[in-house]
Amino acid sequence: MEANFRQLLPVLVQHSVRFIVVGGSAAIAHGLARLPYDVDAVYARAAGNIRNLAAALRDHKPYLRGAPAGLLSPGTSKRSKPD
Repeated sequence: MEANFRQLLPVLVQHSVRFIVVGGSAAIAHGLARLPYDVDAVYARAAGNIRNLAAALRDHKPYLRGAPAGLLSPGTSKRSKPD
């Protein structure tokens, strides 16, 4: 399934997910004249932000290529920082 970033990024904002856009898309925002084919985002790893991220993505059915099904289920994150 292809991600539609024009729809997804506003969803992250609506769910108060703290993130930044990096890579080619960020470079374009600073004036680089090239067209990237993807959007790279980095999110804050605070537990509350990860809950917001999970809620924002729930309807989009996120998955990690090659990972076991259900890996991104609520409560599976062990790499979060305290709020």
